Amino acid sequence: MTHSRNFLKGFLIGLSVFILANFLAAHLFSDCGLPALLGLSACADAISRLGFPFVFFEQGGYAYHSDFNLIPLVLDLIVGIGFSAFLGFYTNKKHPND
Repeated sequence: MTHSRNFLKGFLIGLSVFILANFLAAHLFSDCGLPALLGLSACADAISRLGFPFVFFEQGGYAYHSDFNLIPLVLDLIVGIGFSAFLGFYTNKKHPND
């Protein structure tokens, strides 16, 4: 495998881990889990939250509110891309001849 394929492999693994961490955080931080975030839950007055490590979207509650913040979203993207790039460089360095 060439160096760029090693980097791409590590980058995609890091990106996948980060996306799965976001889904897990959305499930754990939301009152009724991931179905509430997707609108499939029968929970009344549930609060749905999205974002890891920074919560950038929140909606629901007894007095319904919807809140979207761009700065935490951008920070989440920076952390995710940074983590993925780090893992790509690490994979490339760890397996240079593969």
